[in-house]
Formats: sequence, C-alpha cells, structure tokens
Amino acid sequence: MSRNLDPGEPAGFPWKKLLLIVFVAGLCFVLGAGAGIALLAKFGDFPAIESAAAYRPSVTSKIFDRNNRVVGEIYLEKRSVVPYKAIPPHIVNAFLAAEDANFFKHRGVDYVAIARAIVKDVVSGGYAQGASTITQQTVKSLFLTSEKSIARKLKELILAYRIERKLTKEEILYLYLNQIYLGDGAYGVEAAAQTYFSRGVSNLTVAEGALLAGLAQAPSRYSPRSHMDKAKARQRYVLRRMAEVGFIDKDAAERAYNARLALAPPSTFRSKAAYFLEHVRNYLQDRYGAEAITRSEFRIYTTIDERLQEAAYDAVTQGVRRMEEKNKYKGLQGALLCMDPGTGGVLAMVGGVDFGASQFNRALQARRQPGSAFKPVVYSAALDKGKTVVSTVDDSPIEFSRNETEMWKPKNYDGTFLGPIPLLEALAKSRNLATVRLLNEIGVDTAIRMARDLGIQSPIERNLSIALGSSGVTPLEMVTAYSTFAAGGQRPTPFFIREVQDGQGHVLERTEPKGVQAIAPETAYLTIRLMQEVLRTGTGASAKGLSPNLAGKTGTTNENTDAWFIGGSPDLIAGVWVGFDTPTSLGGRQTAASVALPIWAHFIGRALGYIPDREYPAPAGITFARVDPATGKALPPGSGEGMMLPFKLGTVPETGGPAGKPASPRRGSGDDLL
Repeated sequence: MSRNLDPGEPAGFPWKKLLLIVFVAGLCFVLGAGAGIALLAKFGDFPAIESAAAYRPSVTSKIFDRNNRVVGEIYLEKRSVVPYKAIPPHIVNAFLAAEDANFFKHRGVDYVAIARAIVKDVVSGGYAQGASTITQQTVKSLFLTSEKSIARKLKELILAYRIERKLTKEEILYLYLNQIYLGDGAYGVEAAAQTYFSRGVSNLTVAEGALLAGLAQAPSRYSPRSHMDKAKARQRYVLRRMAEVGFIDKDAAERAYNARLALAPPSTFRSKAAYFLEHVRNYLQDRYGAEAITRSEFRIYTTIDERLQEAAYDAVTQGVRRMEEKNKYKGLQGALLCMDPGTGGVLAMVGGVDFGASQFNRALQARRQPGSAFKPVVYSAALDKGKTVVSTVDDSPIEFSRNETEMWKPKNYDGTFLGPIPLLEALAKSRNLATVRLLNEIGVDTAIRMARDLGIQSPIERNLSIALGSSGVTPLEMVTAYSTFAAGGQRPTPFFIREVQDGQGHVLERTEPKGVQAIAPETAYLTIRLMQEVLRTGTGASAKGLSPNLAGKTGTTNENTDAWFIGGSPDLIAGVWVGFDTPTSLGGRQTAASVALPIWAHFIGRALGYIPDREYPAPAGITFARVDPATGKALPPGSGEGMMLPFKLGTVPETGGPAGKPASPRRGSGDDLL
C-alpha cells in the first residue's frame, strides 16, 4: 500500500545528490588542476632545479674561546650542514613517520594524501593541510614563498616532480633535513640537536629524534622550551606513527616516550660577550665580506676566556646596578677590558652594561680622562731617569702661570699637604701636588715619550695637567700601558683573533703574539712595586685581601666624572671604567676607590680561581735592600725594621742610622681627585 508523504514532514537527506556534486567538483578540480599544471609546466617561470644539486645554504660560522670552546656564532640562519650518512636512521625515520611515510614510494607527490586533504577541505572549507610530501616541503623551502595560493601550490607540485627526476631520494632527504626550520633559531637537524640537547644529531636518542621531528609541523606551537606539554603530545604522535609504519615496535615507542628529556639550557653567554663577539664579527665582515662568513663555515679561534668573560660581565653589570640603586642614577655605564700581558690577547671585554640598548663599545671607543690612573706613567718616567722608590718629592702647594692673567693652582683632594715624602707613598696615596712637582722636575716631554712607549696613542696635551690625567685615553690604551709594566717592559700588541679557518679547514690568517721591549725591565718592575703599595696601604687598600702580589692604580677625574681602576698580576691586567656617556659628576665622594675598585675586585677575585697567583719576577738588574722609607736611607745589616724594597743596581741608598719616625705626621688619607 502506497504512503502519501505529509508536506510538513522532512524529506530524507539527498546523499546521492551530494555525492554527485562532490564527484563532479572533484573531477572538475582534477581536470582544472591538470590543465593548470600542464600550462604552468610549459610556460611558467621556474627556478633551475640544478641549483638544488649544488646546495649551498647560509651556514653558521663558529667562534671559539682560547680553550677552543664554542662561545659564539655568526649566521643569517643558524645551520650546520651534515652529510646524509651522518644522520642516524632513527632520526630519518622519525621525520618520515611524522611528515611523509610514503616518501620512498611516491614520485614527489602523494596523490592519496592530496585526495584525503581535499575531502577535509570540502568539510572544513579551508586549504589542504598535511598533504605536502617531504619533496614538496623541500622545493617550497628552497625555491618558493610561503604564500597560500593555487598558483604557488601548482608550482610546488611541478617542482617536486622535476626534482625527483634529478635527485635521488637520499639527496632530497639530505636537503630537507639540513634546510628545515625547527624553532629556537635552528635550521636543520644538526643545529637543532645542538640547540636543544647540546649534542650532535649523530648522538641523539629515539626519544630526542621524535621530539625534533614533531617540531617540523609547527616549531613555535610545539616548542619544548615554552610548551612542553604540547611537545610531548606531538612526540607521542611521532612515536606512534613510527610504530604503525614498522620503524620501531610498540614497546620501543612506549619506552622512548617515557624516557627523560634533558633540554640544554638556553645560552646566556653570547649576551655576556656581545661586545667582544660583535667586534670580531665586524672585523671578519670587513676583511672577508658578509657573503663569505655566512656561506662558508668559518672557524674563528679567539683570545676570549669564557670564564673570565662571564666574571667580567657579572662584575660590571652588578657593580653599575648597585651604584644606580644606591645613588638613584639612571644611565650609568661601565666597561672592563682584560688582557694577557705576556701575549696581548684580550681575555675579556665588556663595552657597556647593555649591548641591546647601546652597541657603542666603551672599552675600545670611549676616550675619557684617566685621572690618577695616568700617574704611573709619570712615575715610571721619573724612575727611568734615575729616581728610586724612596726618592723624595715635595707634597706642598705650588702654582703655575697659564698665561699673563691666569694661574693654575693644583690641589690635593683632602686639602692637606704632607711635605717631603717618598715616591712610594706619593703614588700609593695618589698625591696630586707631589705628582705635579715630579712632572715639572722631569719634564712634560719625558712623560709624553713614556706614554708613547707604553702604547698610548691618543693626543696628549703638552702641559703639567697631564700629571693628573687631563688628556683622554681609551681603556684599551691604559690596559696596554699597564700590561707593559706587568710584562717586564715588553709592550704587547693587543689582538682578539688567534686563527681563522674557512669551511675546508684552510688557515686564512694566524696571529703570532708580538712584543716590543718598550721600557727597561728594571723601570717596569719598580713601577709595579709602586703600584703594589697602592693596594697594600694606599687608595686601593680595600682590595688588599685578594693577594699581596697584585698591583694597580685608582683614577678619579675632576668633579668625579670618571672612575677608573687598572691593575692585576703577571698573567692578567684588567681595567675598569665607570661614568656617564655624557660627562656628568658621579656625586660627592664618589671616587674610584668606591666606584671602580669594587668592580675590579669582584672580577679579579673570580679570576684568581682560574689563573696562578704569583709574584712579579724581578729582572737581573734589580737588587733588594731594607730601607727606612721616612728617611730614604738603607738600614744596617740585620735590621728587622723598615721595608725590603727593590732598586736598580747601583742605586741602593747609603746606610743611615736606625729606622726613625716618619718625617711628616700627616700621612693618613689618600688623595684621588685626579
């Protein structure tokens, strides 16, 4: 019996009609795509596939410290190209399982995957996702943009087909695994392995390889650094797919998923060494060109010491931060440069407190008044002319005519005068008037010649104010000068790079340390002894607990604008500068002893854990005698009083009576105005 349908009753869903529509649409798509592909293949503009065979991507040049540890990289894309045979099969299989399990079966395009994606598109109304083969992904990365369009997709299909005819499957995988971006700045599996696990790809486990393979689809979304839960879920998917296609069994997949993942911590060293690394990069780019250093895996062996650089960065940033918080400063800057006086190699360099905010390298480029840090130059010139460490200089008022109407009246920081005092005390307590009188006695030209011999090339004014450090110099120049004292008068030539090799291991340049006997070894040693007294009893005495062997000098400029401390040991000289980029007073009583010296002491305190703490070796032309510094006379044999001090042969003072009391009772405070 027939049944009349109620007009209000819903009719059955027209599945046959829908299937017909889908079939017709699919047929039209296939015919249209085929026609489009044919036209594009014949008339389209395509890159030469042959360039893929000569794969030469941008790569990473590595920078090594003096112990041959990687401390920096230069790259457009962080990549280290590795041969296909160097990539373990379980790493290759992880990417195949995740991205293209039929890779070795298709000819560049997986039509089954495309059909599956089209069905998903009909349902979702979007573009196909997950249909691209590894071959398609490779040609897209090498030759095309990320634009989502039908024309770009058709080009991708054509190029995939063409490249499969030119290259073997293994060659395509070689391109893919070295080209793919895997997050955290890493391109290719080798760079990713080093970035996430601090190991080469050849040493990765199945679990680690699955984690990397899971990043291929969406590196940011599945990043183990920021989304470990999503990264683990994606890793599970990869391992499950590896088991499904027969690369591993289910038990192995489960063990790999449960294996502990130990991610390498993100490197902070490069930010701590930013000024040094940028100086090296600029040099290489100027000499070899940007193209060379990003297309050939250069190996750059530098002089930097990773441990000392970290200590230098911490000392400067923490010291400046404390000063800012204490004094409500804003924009205070600091710099530190450390040199091996025996070679001239720069072991650490901090050019400012924040490279991101300012790339101006104050350690190399800032020319600032050194204040009293220049005084050892004057004293070394005096010693070279025959003065001894106990020669007397008068710390009393003096004035000079600048012109017909103006007088220059230098003054001591504390406003007191000590009268006649030995050079040992005059430098230790940084007495300005004594130093000006000493310079006046030996002559300005004598001191300038000494400065030039020590490696200071900046312009120096030809007047007595240079005794107080009135002419601007760079920290590099001052550290070089002090390194000359530390190296027994041998002036080192500063350098940053030991050797440069190209990607094939050919040595492009090599630096041999160069030293020039700039001043007499005896003069250098006596100057060091004067500066040791600075740390024992003078303006640097707050750091005397570090080691009795250290030597150095404070330096504070007029109105407390610049604060310096420079000094060290026979194996290491470090200079610290603190101030504002636009010269501004640091405030009352903010001398080098309270501003720069704590930073230097912080650095040297850590450095002494890495370098030997040893005495400065005395040259053959030095003898020792026990003397009374107050009188400048040698003490009788067997006397246990006075001080054992060095002298050039033939300059030991004549013997006087027993040690007496100091000639002046006013020996208390140090003077560190300039």
